[in-house]
Amino acid sequence: MPDASFAIPLILQSALVPFGVALVLLFALRRPALAIAAGFVAAYFSAFHAQWAPVPKTAMDWLPYMAVFGAAVAPARLLSRFAVSLVALALVVWPALASLGMAKALMLAATGAVLITAAWTLLATTGEDRPTPAPLLAIVAGGAGLALMLDSSAALGQSSLALASALAACALFNLPRVRVAFPAAATGTGVLLLGVLLANAYLYAGFSPLYLALLGGALAADPLVASIDRLRGAGSWITAAVLTAVPVLATVGLAVKTMQESGGY
Repeated sequence: MPDASFAIPLILQSALVPFGVALVLLFALRRPALAIAAGFVAAYFSAFHAQWAPVPKTAMDWLPYMAVFGAAVAPARLLSRFAVSLVALALVVWPALASLGMAKALMLAATGAVLITAAWTLLATTGEDRPTPAPLLAIVAGGAGLALMLDSSAALGQSSLALASALAACALFNLPRVRVAFPAAATGTGVLLLGVLLANAYLYAGFSPLYLALLGGALAADPLVASIDRLRGAGSWITAAVLTAVPVLATVGLAVKTMQESGGY
């Protein structure tokens, strides 16, 4: 079993801090995008303040800036979303430019930006009619965090779990009734941060492309179900939840298997 000296700070930094900060801001300001960014940044500094460089030296150092920028800009147009995503991915790829080469670095940044933009747009459109993006994004971010903790990078795993906790606060805030809609800006903030974390994991922590494919499929489940529901004239969030959870659970299961094969507990 994990040592309490490890588990307690992990729960505090990756769950309670981001959840609490996001929830307070939701009550005070009713702005989900700002709540997600603030919860994420609070968790980041509670865990990594000693390692953080105000003038970024690594891709991880950019994360607080990306969270604030994503929440502040929140573009509504497709090309603007792509531009924001491309800038974020370029900052992630930049430290690895020497080893990747310019052509591969540009290809990775552009491909990642296209995928983030597509997820951002599809989930934002889905969120106009359904309250599902916040909880389902939280499920994907939480699953990614667990897989990262088990198989790749504790720091990135903690950050992804923190994002999941902030998103969970948004979902909980709307449980009794839809008191605050989960707008496209909040969806964009969540998707951008998740995409940046997964790009970091792939480039610097050996995160499996299979995991990325499974998590990408999980993100696509809700827009797909929403499209089918619109054609049928019915709405089912349970189907979307199941189709989101299955690939996430598969990712975590594969990470557990890999950890056991490598001699982990």
